[in-house]
Amino acid sequence: MNLQPLCSVLGEQRVSTSIEDRLVYARDASRMRGECLAVVWPSSPEQVAFLVEWARQEAVDLVPRGAGTGLCGGAVPQRSVVVDLSHLNAIKSVEPEGKLVHVEAGVVLGTLNRRLEPAGLFLPVIPGSHRAAAIGGLIATDAAGLRAVRYGLMGNWVQSVTLVDGSGQVRHLSGKALGDVVGREGVTGFILEAILRLAPRPRERTVTIMAFDDEAALLAQRDRWLAEPALTALEYLNRHAAALIGWEPRHHLLAEFDSDQGEIEDPGQVRDLWRDRDGLYPQLARCGHPVIEDPQLSGPGLAELLRWLDQHAIPAFGHLGLGIVHPCFAFDDGRIETLYESVAAWGGRVSGEHGIGLKKRAWVDERHREEIRRLKQIYDPHDIINRGKLS
Repeated sequence: MNLQPLCSVLGEQRVSTSIEDRLVYARDASRMRGECLAVVWPSSPEQVAFLVEWARQEAVDLVPRGAGTGLCGGAVPQRSVVVDLSHLNAIKSVEPEGKLVHVEAGVVLGTLNRRLEPAGLFLPVIPGSHRAAAIGGLIATDAAGLRAVRYGLMGNWVQSVTLVDGSGQVRHLSGKALGDVVGREGVTGFILEAILRLAPRPRERTVTIMAFDDEAALLAQRDRWLAEPALTALEYLNRHAAALIGWEPRHHLLAEFDSDQGEIEDPGQVRDLWRDRDGLYPQLARCGHPVIEDPQLSGPGLAELLRWLDQHAIPAFGHLGLGIVHPCFAFDDGRIETLYESVAAWGGRVSGEHGIGLKKRAWVDERHREEIRRLKQIYDPHDIINRGKLS
C-alpha cells in the first residue's frame, strides 16, 4: 500500500500508520474490534475525492468516521483505511429567518446548538451522545433521540447533502435522493456537508414523572400523553434500571411539555432531571450492563417486549413515544440473540436508531440487502466505502 500520494496531497501530518493510531481507530463505541491499516484526516471535498481514487487504485476500502460514537461497528475497519472527518468542522452559515444552517460533517451537535442559542434556534434531534456526536454520523444513522416524539428523526431536518461517492464524484443531493444517504451508514459515500432545517427553541419546558407497577397501566398512560399536542418528549425507565440508579424500583414515564401542564415547572429541576436522564446509560454500564441495544416495536409487540425485559430482569430505558427501547446487557449475554429473534417474531425492527453496522448484519432481511446492493451499484460500484456494512 503506497501512502506517499496521500502524504503529498494531505500532508504527512494527516496520514498515520502508527501503532497507537491504528489501535485507537480499530474500534468505535460498539467495542467491536477490526483491523486499521492507516488513518487519514482530510480537510476538503477535493482531498476526499482524491482518497477515493487512490483507494480504487490500491484495492483497499475506506471507512468513514465522525466522532466514533456509533454502537454497532459502523466505523470499525476490516483491513481498511479509516477516514476521520473531524477536521471538516466548519459552521459555514446560519440563516435565522429561513431557519437553516450550513455545516460540515464533523461539526459536533452540542457545539452547533450552543452556537444557535442566540438566534433562539436549535437542531432538535438530541441523542444521548449529543455532546460528542457529529452531524455526518447523525445523518448516516438517521438518529432519533430524546425529543423524537415531537421532532422525529434526523432525516426530517436534512434539506440537502454534499456527498463524495465511491467513484470520487461530488454529488449534491436533495429531495427523494436523500433517502440514498440518510440512514445508509456511509455505504453510499462520504457525507461532507449538509444544509439542515432548524426549529425554534421552546420558551417553556415542564415535566411530569409517573411511576407504575405494571406495563399495561404504563402503556395506557403513554397513549394518553401521545395525544397531547404540547408533548415534546416521552422517556421510559423500567423498574430494574430504576433500582440500579437509586430510584424507586417501579416502571417510570417522564413526559416533557412545551407548556405549563407538567407538574415540575422549576427550570433548575427540569435541567436536573434531563441531566440525570443523559447520564442514565453510563450509570447502567458502570453497574455491569455496558451493551446497549435499540429495538423498535409498536402495538402488541411493544407490550411483549416490555414484559419480556421485566421477566428477565433486564434493565432498560428508551424513547417510548417512538417505541424505541434500550435494553442493557453484560458482555456475552446470550439473551441478546434471543432478543433479536423475539423482536422479529413480534413484528419489530432490531434497530430503531443505532444502525446495523457489523453487529446486526445477520438480522437484516433479504429485501434490505437487495436495496443496499442496488445503491452500491449506483454510488459505489467498486465497493470502496464502508465495505461489508449493513448487508
